[in-house]
Amino acid sequence: MKNEMILDGSFTMEQPNVKFTQIVRNIMDELNRNNELLTILADVYTYDDYIFTHSFNVTLYTLAIGMELNINNKNLEILGLGAILHDVGKMFIPLGILHKPGKLTEKEFEQIPKHADYGFHLIKNVHTVSHLVANCAYQHHERLDGSGYPRGIKGDEIHYFGKIIAVADVFDAVTSNRVYRKAMLPHQGLEILYAKIGKKFDNTIIEAFRRAVASIQMVYP
Repeated sequence: MKNEMILDGSFTMEQPNVKFTQIVRNIMDELNRNNELLTILADVYTYDDYIFTHSFNVTLYTLAIGMELNINNKNLEILGLGAILHDVGKMFIPLGILHKPGKLTEKEFEQIPKHADYGFHLIKNVHTVSHLVANCAYQHHERLDGSGYPRGIKGDEIHYFGKIIAVADVFDAVTSNRVYRKAMLPHQGLEILYAKIGKKFDNTIIEAFRRAVASIQMVYP
């Protein structure tokens, strides 16, 4: 049995219904049991609903990749929590910078990488949550060649979960409408990922993402 989920109206992604739904339910149960995490997510939604929507989409993409890679259920739940919380540090970046329609000044641009560090420290202080969840926020902008941030680590220094979320994060970011640019079509988003295979992103993860996308349906006005 297949279940279709529409993400941002850009394409449909089919996943096995029972397992996918159960993993998402388990993640939501964990959030409901943990008042600190629930408060953080509520603060994210209040601060900027785009961050919240983006984080939800990234979580669905991330879980689809994780399932394709046969990651076990326990680790899928940790990975999913890391995905939904990966951008919480953006609450500490002024909205005027996050939503600026024009080019950022050098001083403004210097603020953006700090969100990974902010998110890491915010999540790691929730002592009931796996340290891996905090590392997802810390490492989702690191790249295989060391060109990422905040630490510029590379290759095997980056946790596998960080590498997975990086792919999901970039794809959703480029296929979403922003105040400073229009959304790319899904196939264009995939082309961006493929152009950076082995340099910025892990080949196995990108291939898993491609396989997880069962069908891509263009949406025209």
